[in-house]
Amino acid sequence: MALPVFLMLQARHLQLLIAAVLMWTAGLNAADAPSEQQLTSARLEFERALIEASLEPLKKQVIELDAIEKQRAAARDYDGAIAVRTERRRLEGELERLDKQLLLIQTREQSLRSAALPDRIPLPLDQAELNGVRREGGEITGWSRTGTGAAWKLPALPPGGYEVVIRYRCGALDGGVLDVREVRFHLSSPIETTLKGPQEKNLGTLKITDGSGTLTLSATTLLKDNLMDLLGVWLIPAWR
Repeated sequence: MALPVFLMLQARHLQLLIAAVLMWTAGLNAADAPSEQQLTSARLEFERALIEASLEPLKKQVIELDAIEKQRAAARDYDGAIAVRTERRRLEGELERLDKQLLLIQTREQSLRSAALPDRIPLPLDQAELNGVRREGGEITGWSRTGTGAAWKLPALPPGGYEVVIRYRCGALDGGVLDVREVRFHLSSPIETTLKGPQEKNLGTLKITDGSGTLTLSATTLLKDNLMDLLGVWLIPAWR
């Protein structure tokens, strides 16, 4: 009974894929045709969705077969118990195969997303959630207390290392230490006086584990009244 259910899931997802492709391509001309990368990404997404939808029904059947095997063994129907065990082990092998295939697909999807990233990923200042600081004249300023800062929702980045680059201005009585933090990892960097006007600074490489999570910049040490005037923030994939 397991195989028919699995094939039904495949057929259902294939119907959905065909319908989606027909709707998508109906209004396209040759110039709008999807690229090879887009087609590969769509195919991988379909394969992943198919496997994910197939896992739970198969797991449920393995559990049911295990219970039936025990019942037949308890009733001394040993031939029946062996037959059920053989089917259970076959499904367990199929689950293991699907799990490995899912991991391979996820790895390829991440590789595609990584290849599509721009060299510099901007985090717009006007999209930052502010905590104790303020926007003023196209910059973020007023880092007047430790713990104040700004946070950005990351744009679904592939997990990995990213260099964090800022453009800032810092007076002689400004400065301190800036903390950059994602859900698990963080890095700290001193903010020094900029002697020749605004300048860029590479704060270091931060490992990002949740590419749809939050990136937070906050003041941890202050020289006096203001850490800096922040003019821009970028992420640069470290593997480039």
